[in-house]
Amino acid sequence: MNLRNRRMETEWQLLGSLADANKTAFAQITRLPNEFRVVMCESPAWVGRRSERRIETRHELRYVYPRYYPFLPLEGYFVHPISHINVDPMTGFVCLWKDYRPSQTIVDAVLITRAIMAGDVANWDPAHRMQQDAVTEPLPMPSLGIPANCRPLLPQRSSRQRLLSPITNDTLESSFAFSDTE
Repeated sequence: MNLRNRRMETEWQLLGSLADANKTAFAQITRLPNEFRVVMCESPAWVGRRSERRIETRHELRYVYPRYYPFLPLEGYFVHPISHINVDPMTGFVCLWKDYRPSQTIVDAVLITRAIMAGDVANWDPAHRMQQDAVTEPLPMPSLGIPANCRPLLPQRSSRQRLLSPITNDTLESSFAFSDTE
């Protein structure tokens, strides 16, 4: 078994533990050969354009593992794109990482995704702006319980600290380089 497959197996176990600890937030997780599909509930995000905007709390995501993972980052996609400047309105691609490190896991990706969904973070760099008229009004995001075996690897975390969602903007900024202002 190569490194990619070993890591994907570990990632699947992490995702399973996270979903088991948060049964109301994860409606379904599915493993495919190169991706994990996640249906999140109780996770509000703005959807639609301009006059059609509304808040939806159920979202299906794809976390795709590229051929050279973990040396290349996993990619996140909303099956039905949300309204956020860092989400491509056509493909649903969500920009998760600024400075990706191979030690980051699916848990990190889920926490960052939920922070994006809540509108708590945004990367205002023009190269990362995929929607010009996206909603910037934040939404309350219920916290996730993070089991001890699922500790995310975001910076500023001691080896004994248990990180609870939502993660702080300071922590996200150092991993994702988001800022609250334009």
